Amino acid sequence: QLFWLKQLWRASRISPPITSAPAVRARPEGSAMAADGADAQKRKLEGPDGATEDDVSVAKRAAGVPVPMEVDLGGAMRSEDFSPELLRVYYDRLFPYQQMFRWLSYRNDPKSGSPGVQRDFFLRREFTFVLQGDIFCRYLCFRDAEEWKNQIRARQPIRMEIGAVFSHPPKNHNTVIKEAYKPLERELVFDIDMDDYDEIRTCCTGAKLCEKCWTFMKAAVKTLRRALTDDFGFKHLFFVYSGRRGMHCWVCDKAARMLSNEHRSAVADYLTLVAGGVNKSRADLRLNGCDELHPSILHAHRICEHYFRDDPNGVLQGQDILKKGPHLANILDPMTGTEQETISKFVKDYPHATSREIWAQLEKLKDERGRTAQTFKQKQDAKTFLKDVVIQFTYPRLDVNVSKQMNHLLKAPFVVHPKTGRVCVPIDPDKVDDFDPRRVPTIGRLV
Repeated sequence: QLFWLKQLWRASRISPPITSAPAVRARPEGSAMAADGADAQKRKLEGPDGATEDDVSVAKRAAGVPVPMEVDLGGAMRSEDFSPELLRVYYDRLFPYQQMFRWLSYRNDPKSGSPGVQRDFFLRREFTFVLQGDIFCRYLCFRDAEEWKNQIRARQPIRMEIGAVFSHPPKNHNTVIKEAYKPLERELVFDIDMDDYDEIRTCCTGAKLCEKCWTFMKAAVKTLRRALTDDFGFKHLFFVYSGRRGMHCWVCDKAARMLSNEHRSAVADYLTLVAGGVNKSRADLRLNGCDELHPSILHAHRICEHYFRDDPNGVLQGQDILKKGPHLANILDPMTGTEQETISKFVKDYPHATSREIWAQLEKLKDERGRTAQTFKQKQDAKTFLKDVVIQFTYPRLDVNVSKQMNHLLKAPFVVHPKTGRVCVPIDPDKVDDFDPRRVPTIGRLV
């Protein structure tokens, strides 16, 4: 399995939400159904010299200068980065069909004569094609890599999503009694999208993305990887850039693929420490009578603290959260009157102090609490003081609904995002700090 993942990484030719579309029940045999609520096409803004924003972006890219990704919110964009013609060439020449097939079939070759091989394994895997105009083709399945390749080249989907392996071929779902047609296995998947960080993101808004925003994803990769490998023993993790502003994680171990919906929900709940919300500045960390926080939380805090405090593009230095928005006031709100006065006086006396300098003053209060705590409650509070803030602002924000259901669809790796033209390439977790989504190739650059 590691070999297959390396093959996928190698096929991308670089070292390296979007959330999968809601399931739309289509007519049998993969017939098409139009999705409602298509966004209106957004007009391009012209500058004073008559040049459009796209013209400026093209010029910068030609000069090798990374530009923030500002995504057209309408239909699939037609530009030098994405077009049906470019997509056709990409599917004809570059899409890694064979490597993807080897991964998704897990050595169950339909042409094998071995008695231990499930020759219909790949045939029972559900795929969904999304065609131009947001037309969803559900319950698709294919005998082998060649049929899959031919159908992709014939239909030219602008998005492709992967589902579970069912008890029967998905195209026959209407001919099988409801109780008999059920998912048997599926990779454990996680979806993280930048939308869930908008309340704390100060560098960009809307569809824009910069290196400061991506710091949240770096923390997510390292935190998830540690928890999934150390706490659960999983080995085969596949991180993929979503093509726009997010990231997906596929856990491919046999044990992970066989998890029931209840077990998936338990794993997702275990990994969920943060609840979003306006004016929320602290994660709900509890010792529950123990002497220390759970080891998983302590490990997560150590990872998150670097991206919160020390990283130049992190939460304090990049987002500058203690100088922008209501975050400092919200952090101070549950503190004692004396602690609030100490920080307020420092901010007043040093109006040009950075968020990092203000945080250093808060850390002094933490040390003071640890030294002066006498009662059991005071000692418990001192152990979570400021750790809850670091976790709240840095810990990965999972879309748990994607993880909890075995039959949930998720966008396939190596497809092209129609609103950016970027390929959904794998992310090497060992080199995640070097990954820059703005340098991910578009099909226009590849072709």
